[in-house]
Amino acid sequence: MLSLSNIFNRTFFIRSIGSFFLLLVFCTSCEDFLEPKSQSEFIPKTAEQMNELIVSAIPEPTNSPSLTGGLLDLVTDDIATLDRYIDPRNPAEDLWYSQSYIFGVYGMYSWQPDYSTYMQSNGYWSYDLYSGIYNKLVYVNAPLDYMDKVSGSDELKNYVRAQAYTLRAFYYLHLVNIYGVPYSSAPNGPGIPIRTTASKENRKMTRNTVGEVYDLIVTDLQEAISLFENVEPSYQYRQFRPTLPMALLLLSRTYLYMENWEQAAFYAQKLIDEWPQFQIKNLNDVIREGNTNVHTTDASADADLKRKQTFYKDFLTYNNPDVIWLYSKAADMVMLTAKEMTSSTRLQNNQTYAMITHASNDLLNCYDDKDLRLATYFVRDLFGEPAYTDGGADAPTRPARNYHAYGKMQIRDDGSGIPAINVQRFIPVDDSRTYGQALRITEAYLILAEAKAMLGLPQEAVNALTSLWNNRFAAGTPSSYSAGTDVVTLVRNERRREFCFEALRWFDLRRWGMPRMEHVWYSTSNGTRQTFVLEKNDPGYTFPMPIDILTANPDLSQVPLAGDSRNPM
Repeated sequence: MLSLSNIFNRTFFIRSIGSFFLLLVFCTSCEDFLEPKSQSEFIPKTAEQMNELIVSAIPEPTNSPSLTGGLLDLVTDDIATLDRYIDPRNPAEDLWYSQSYIFGVYGMYSWQPDYSTYMQSNGYWSYDLYSGIYNKLVYVNAPLDYMDKVSGSDELKNYVRAQAYTLRAFYYLHLVNIYGVPYSSAPNGPGIPIRTTASKENRKMTRNTVGEVYDLIVTDLQEAISLFENVEPSYQYRQFRPTLPMALLLLSRTYLYMENWEQAAFYAQKLIDEWPQFQIKNLNDVIREGNTNVHTTDASADADLKRKQTFYKDFLTYNNPDVIWLYSKAADMVMLTAKEMTSSTRLQNNQTYAMITHASNDLLNCYDDKDLRLATYFVRDLFGEPAYTDGGADAPTRPARNYHAYGKMQIRDDGSGIPAINVQRFIPVDDSRTYGQALRITEAYLILAEAKAMLGLPQEAVNALTSLWNNRFAAGTPSSYSAGTDVVTLVRNERRREFCFEALRWFDLRRWGMPRMEHVWYSTSNGTRQTFVLEKNDPGYTFPMPIDILTANPDLSQVPLAGDSRNPM
């Protein structure tokens, strides 16, 4: 694994810009980067070219570092694993976990301190998002370092700076909530190293405190907002680019994580009021568009009929008025949660297999039967498929049409808009062009609701929640979620329902007191039930740095670990 100083000594990609190509070669210092190495290399000399350079810092599907979205979901209480798959055509053939990638799931799902070893040994490059994001920070910091040395209008330069500050804050907020201790429990505790320049720094690579990282994030976002608000409106919002609404939402989220309720509410309300073009998507419209909740009750119906009656909406599109910004790629989100285990005896004859993970009963039980999210947010099995269980002595057998641990994203189709079936499953599009995550206006409403609840303003909190519920239940059907529940719990439950499988649950659990969790796993050799526990305030709520990063950077300390390995109860 490369050290941080060596990360800059990498050759990146050639990107087409209008009628010329921009070759970005980062050496051990940014000064080297700005010096042409040959006549074939193009070095940015104008603000417009710097504006193109910033594209390389954006986590698009084609050049995205893994943001571990699907992996972060694996460590929460929203996902369960199967005990075994029983083929009703051959009950004697029980299919246990056997594929090598199962151990990647195991390392994350059981909260192993050396999870990176499990991931790396099974070919998963996403175990180390640390290096991937720090690579991106080179592209973020370079324009901030050298904008004064290029030609161009002040307005365009400020637009590029605003994008860079927004992206830097986005990346650091993500990193510090994975590798740093929770701000709410230890603001002076170990965070992550801060780099604010693309130039080589002759200093030890040590951790800044969590508070210092958050201070940088707030400063960057405040500067970005100020710059965005003083450029022409056409620069304030452009699809695919960092924008003013994005900066407002990130600052509101940052203050929420810092428990600065007043500022969290202020920026959430500012975003809602000043950007009315962003609206919560009404799921009644989704139901009408796709006939989502209609399934055949005929178990003998052929697959073509069944898939025509099953519709999954792609929420990750700029055609969705809820979406402020798209990022990451779908393949990363389902890297492990859409994996199957197979039966080798049936590979050539109607292949038998089952998904390793699925939505937990605990998550599904959070939804009212009339909540339209059950029909639209989860990809399900086809009707009539074999049932399988999720473990737990008191857990009922899951229905044949199970709820998978992914959804809201584009599902492969057969070319006519009808979902395509891949060996009897609906599978997300996992190419390098399909987005996997989004920042949404709905988050602003839920930040506003939580902040108001914590400020002792329950009615204002419920008002914000009602704006959401009006779009999540059939017209004329009131939400039953408020009955007998205190408003803080109400908001927290609503965040869980709304943001399932969007990589926010882990961050919420960290800031809500790091509750005790149990995950059930079954032995890969004989199916023996094992229960792994993440205790309240467990050190496992902070991801350890990957071992090879520590080896390359001996001054970078490790966070406290829960022993060398986490053993089952």
